[in-house]
Amino acid sequence: MQTFKNASLLKRNTFGIDQRCDELVVYQNEGDARALALDARWQTIPYLLLGGGSNLLLTRDFPGLVITPEKRFDVRVEQENDQEVVLRCWAGTTFDDVVAYAVRHGWYGMENLSLIPGECGASAVQNIGAYGAEAKDIIVNVEAVELATGKTVVMMADECGYSYRQSRFKHEWK
Repeated sequence: MQTFKNASLLKRNTFGIDQRCDELVVYQNEGDARALALDARWQTIPYLLLGGGSNLLLTRDFPGLVITPEKRFDVRVEQENDQEVVLRCWAGTTFDDVVAYAVRHGWYGMENLSLIPGECGASAVQNIGAYGAEAKDIIVNVEAVELATGKTVVMMADECGYSYRQSRFKHEWK
């Protein structure tokens, strides 16, 4: 886990706006995310969970803690057979890189989601979509660290309340 004080968010938003935050924490694995959830500090100050910053317009400095996953390509094949391939993707992996990876391997079904900006973690929150396809069509489950308890939880796609650009992550699970 990396921590930066008075950090610039210039490279963390697609508008390229140079706003700052009091503290930026970049978590690198599930253990880091769990430790952050259990850290009482974030419960007493404003915090922002930030993905790729493609659905965010920063208009002023953020007076608090910004938490973001490390940006890296981390995709593993969990299951593969003649009918389907199940990939496990790190929250900080660029979503379009996963689409390109699938296409390179001849695994079709998510190519209509190509060129959508953002990261895998946010794709589940936003239910991203284009050309008649949505993230909900390809998500099997979502694994997350529950902020209130620090426990890892797994939600099946049908539990996520997906509808047009919506999910339970944007509302009751926020």
